[in-house]
Amino acid sequence: MRENLLSDLQQANDTPFPSLVISASLQRELGAKIGDAILLSLQRQSQSHRESLFGRRATDDIVTTIRAVLTGILPDSGLGRFGLRPHQHLPLNAFIDLKALQQALDQLGQANTLLVSTTEYSPQELQQNLAQHLDLADFGLNLVQRENYIVLESTRFILNAPTIATALMSGAEEDLAVSSFLTYLANEISVDGHTVSYSTVTAVNDPTGLYLQDGQPAQALAEGELYLNAWTAAQLNAAPGDSVALAYYVVGPREELTTATAHFRLKGIVAMRELAVDRTLTPAYPGLQDEEDISAWDAPFPIDMGKIQPRDEAYWDRYGASPKAFVSGKTGQRLWRSKHGEATALRFYPLVEGDLVTDWRGLRENLLQHLSPESAGFSFRPVRQQAIEASAGATDFSGLFIGFSLFLIAAAALLLLLLCRFGLEQRAREAGLLLATGYPLAAVRRRFFNEGLALTGLGALLGLAGAQLYAYLLLFGLRTWWLPAIGTPFLQLHSNFSSLGLGYLTTLLLVALTIRRTISRFHTIPARALLAGTLNSAQQRQHNRSTKLAAVGLFFALALSALATTTEAATTAALFFGSGATALLALLALFSSWLHTAKHRELRSGLAIGIRNSIRNPSRSALSTALIACATFVIVAVGANRRVEWQEDPGTGGFPLLAEAEIPLHQDLNSEMGRFELGLSADFSSTRFFPMRVLPGEDISCLNLYQPQTPRILGIPTELIQRGGFPFQQTLEPTPAESENPWLLLNRDLGPNIIPAIGDFNSTQWILHKSLGEDVIIENDAGEKLALRLVGLLQGSLFQGELLIAEDRFTRHFPAHSGYGYFLVETNTPETVAVALEKNLSAYGFDTTTSAARLLAYHAIENTYLSTFQTLGGLGLILGTCGLGILLLRNVLERSGELATLSACGFRRTRLAALLLYENGFLLLAGLAIGIAAALVAVAPRLLAPSPFPWASLGFSLLLVLAAGLLASLIAVRIALRRPLLGTLKGE
Repeated sequence: MRENLLSDLQQANDTPFPSLVISASLQRELGAKIGDAILLSLQRQSQSHRESLFGRRATDDIVTTIRAVLTGILPDSGLGRFGLRPHQHLPLNAFIDLKALQQALDQLGQANTLLVSTTEYSPQELQQNLAQHLDLADFGLNLVQRENYIVLESTRFILNAPTIATALMSGAEEDLAVSSFLTYLANEISVDGHTVSYSTVTAVNDPTGLYLQDGQPAQALAEGELYLNAWTAAQLNAAPGDSVALAYYVVGPREELTTATAHFRLKGIVAMRELAVDRTLTPAYPGLQDEEDISAWDAPFPIDMGKIQPRDEAYWDRYGASPKAFVSGKTGQRLWRSKHGEATALRFYPLVEGDLVTDWRGLRENLLQHLSPESAGFSFRPVRQQAIEASAGATDFSGLFIGFSLFLIAAAALLLLLLCRFGLEQRAREAGLLLATGYPLAAVRRRFFNEGLALTGLGALLGLAGAQLYAYLLLFGLRTWWLPAIGTPFLQLHSNFSSLGLGYLTTLLLVALTIRRTISRFHTIPARALLAGTLNSAQQRQHNRSTKLAAVGLFFALALSALATTTEAATTAALFFGSGATALLALLALFSSWLHTAKHRELRSGLAIGIRNSIRNPSRSALSTALIACATFVIVAVGANRRVEWQEDPGTGGFPLLAEAEIPLHQDLNSEMGRFELGLSADFSSTRFFPMRVLPGEDISCLNLYQPQTPRILGIPTELIQRGGFPFQQTLEPTPAESENPWLLLNRDLGPNIIPAIGDFNSTQWILHKSLGEDVIIENDAGEKLALRLVGLLQGSLFQGELLIAEDRFTRHFPAHSGYGYFLVETNTPETVAVALEKNLSAYGFDTTTSAARLLAYHAIENTYLSTFQTLGGLGLILGTCGLGILLLRNVLERSGELATLSACGFRRTRLAALLLYENGFLLLAGLAIGIAAALVAVAPRLLAPSPFPWASLGFSLLLVLAAGLLASLIAVRIALRRPLLGTLKGE
C-alpha cells in the first residue's frame, strides 16, 4: 500500500527499516509486538520463464527477503480482514509501503492489483476503457523499427502461440510479409571430431538475408538440413554434405537439464554478411548478452569453462551472439518449441515501398486492436458483487436440517396428540353432557377445536421466542465451542418476518390437524359412554392396520437401505431419510400391534406387572414409545456418521505426510542434487516425493463456507497416475486398464479445451453442485474458456479442496504457473522429514502436516454439522422424557384407587414406585430399541464401510438417553406418590 494510507494506522518508526502493519490474526500467529523486527519472504519476478533454459531457479533468484519493523496492528475487521477471495477464516495480512516492496522485488513503478471504487462504470465498461489505453509494453511486447524491417519481440524473450497468430493476422492486414525466428543455444556443434562450443542456432522459415559463399542466395532448408556460417565451417573443417551434430540442453518434466543430440546434413556454408552476422537474432538474455567475454557469462545452466577456446572469445568479440548455424523452421519447432512459445522474434517486411514509420504505426495500432487485455492478465473483477454472491454459501444444509427436524416435529406432534387425548379423556363427561342436552356434535367439536387453537396461538408465539433462542445458542456454539472447526467468530443471527411467519403458520396448521384428529373420536363414541368417562375404540381393527403397515414399511425400509449400500448416485440423503422413516414407522406399528394383542399371562414379578400395566392403554403407551424412538433415531443416525481419526484411512492414499509451499519449488526433491540446492542435508533415502503443480484458486472443501467461484487445481504427475491409490466413489465407463487404475482417466483425450478432471465426491456434490460427467468451466491466463470434465470422483480423500488434472494438461493450458507447490510424501519417518522440510525450506513458506490431520480437519467440519443436527435429537429427548413423565403422572391419577388399595394391603411406597418405574422403564427401553434398530437400517452403508464405526460414542449417548428417561420417571414418581392415598381409599 502507499505510505500515506498506512500513516494513520501505525506508530513512529525511527529505524532505517520500512514500517510494517499486520492484522491481529497474524500478530497472534507470530506472537509479535510493536517494535519487533519481522522478516518477510517474497517471490522474485523472473524475466525469463523459470522452466526455460534461461530461467533462473536458484533459491536466491526466486526468494528475496525484507526486514521490516512492526509499527501497527489492525483489528480483525475492516482493512485487517481485507482479501480478494471470500473465506470465513481470518486472513494473515501484512501491509508495507508500496515503494519499499517494489524496490525489494526490483519492480519499480509496478503493481499487480489496482482497487477501483466506482458506481458509474461496470467492469465491462472499465475493461473496454482499459483496452483503449494499453500499449504494447503492457503486453510484454517490443515493436522496434530497424533499417528495412520491423521486429516484434517479447520482454520474456519468447512469443507465445496466441501472440504469434495475432501478429501474423495484423501483418497480413497491413500488407507486410512476416518471417519468424527461433534462436536456441547449442552446447556443441561437431563435425568428424571437431567441435565448437556454446553457439547459438537460429531456425528460419525464410532464408532471405542468407547468402552462400559464392554470393548466391541461400535456398530454403528441409528437415534434417543445416547451414553453417563460414567462421564455424572453417573451425570444423566442414564441407557441404558432411554430417553435423548439435548437442543442446533440454529442460525435463522436473525442470532438470539433460543433453540431447540432433544430426543434420550440411546443406551449405553461408557468408559472414547480413543475416548471418545479425546478433539481434539472439534475445538479450540477462547475464549473457551484456557480458564482454563468454567466460564472464552468468548463466543459469552449467557451463564447462574448459571448453571455451580463445577463438570462441574472438568470435564473441567480433560477432557477439550471432548464430553459427541455421535450421529450418519446422526443425526448430520440433526441437525447441516449448509451452511458453514458438518464436524469439517476428520480422515484418514491406511488400511495397513506402514509409517504414507509417508501417510501424499501422502495425502497432493493428496489434493493439486485436490483443485483448485478458490475454495479458488484465481483468476487472466485481469483487464486492462476487463476495456477496459467494456469501450465499456453498451448500444450503437447511434441507438436511429440516429432514432431521421432521423427526422432532413428529415427536412434538405425538406429544401434542398425547396431551390432547389426556385432555379429552379428562373432559369426556363434559362432552357427553353437552351432547346429551341437545348440543349438535359439530358445535361440541367446534367448541373444543377453538379452545385448542386459541391456546395454540399463544403457545406458538412462545415457540417463536424459543426458536430465536435456540438459533442464537446454536450460532453461539459455532462461534465458541466449535470455532476451531468453523474458523470464524463473525457468525450472527439473522431472522426475517417471512421465515418466522411461515414457522408460526405451519405450527398452527399442524396443531389444528392434531386437534381435529383427536376430537373426531366424538363421532364414534355415544354420549352415554362419554358420560361414563370412557373413550375406548375397537382394538382389533387397530391391530390389523398396524400389522399391515409394519409389513409394508419393513419391506420398503430394507429395500431402500439395500439400494443405499449399492447406489453411486447423489441420492444418499434421500435414501437415508426414506429408509430411516419407513423403518421407524414400521417398527412402531409392529410394537403398537403387539400392545393391542398381547396375551395375558401369569404375573410372577414386578417387571411382568409393569409390562402388563403398560398395555392397559395401548395407544397411549405407543405414543410415549414413539416419542423416545424419534429422539433415539436422530441421536443414533447422526452419531453413526461421526468421523473418528483412523491412521489406516484409505483417504490418505498411503501417504503419511503432505506439504504445501507458498513459493513454488523448482528443484527435484527426489534427487540428491535438488536437495543439495535447497540445503537439505538430512537422509531422505527412504522418502519419496510426489510433487504437483498448483493453479491458485478457492478452497472447494467443506472448510470454505462461501460459494467458490474458481477452484484450486493441481497438476498430477505421471508417477502418481501410475502409482494409483485412493478409493474412488464413481468413475465414467472405464476401459479394462482404467478399471484397474482409474487415475488413467486423466489421460483421456476429450477434445479441444476439454480437460479430464478428478474431484472428491463430497466437494463436487455439496460445494460445486456437480455430478460425474459434468463440466466445471474456468478461464486460463490467456482468457480461454476451459471445461474441466469430471471423469472420476474420489471417496473421502485428501483432495477435497481442489480439482485434479494431468500435469501435461496443466503445463499446456497454464504455462505461466511454474514450479511445484503441493507434495505428497511417502516415508517411514514422517516426524523427522517434516521437521527437516519446514526448517530448511522456511523461505518458501513450506508447511507440512500429517495426512490423518488433514482428513481430521475435514471430518471436524462434518462432525460440527452433525453436532448441530444432534441438538435436534436432544430436543426430541426432552420431548420424549416429558411425555414419559406426563404419561406416568396420568397413570397415577387414573389408578390412584388401585395404588391406595395396594398400599393398604402392605405394599410400601418404594415398592409402588418400583412398579411404576418398571412400567415406564419398559416403554423407555422399547423406544430405545426401536429407535436404534431404525437408525441402523438407515445407516447400513456406514456399517459396511471400512472405516471404524463410533460404537463407543454411540453407546455413551444412549446411556445418557436412558439415564435422562429414568431420571424423568423418578421425578414423576416422586411427585405422584406425594399425594395422600388415604382419602383416595375412602373414596373407593
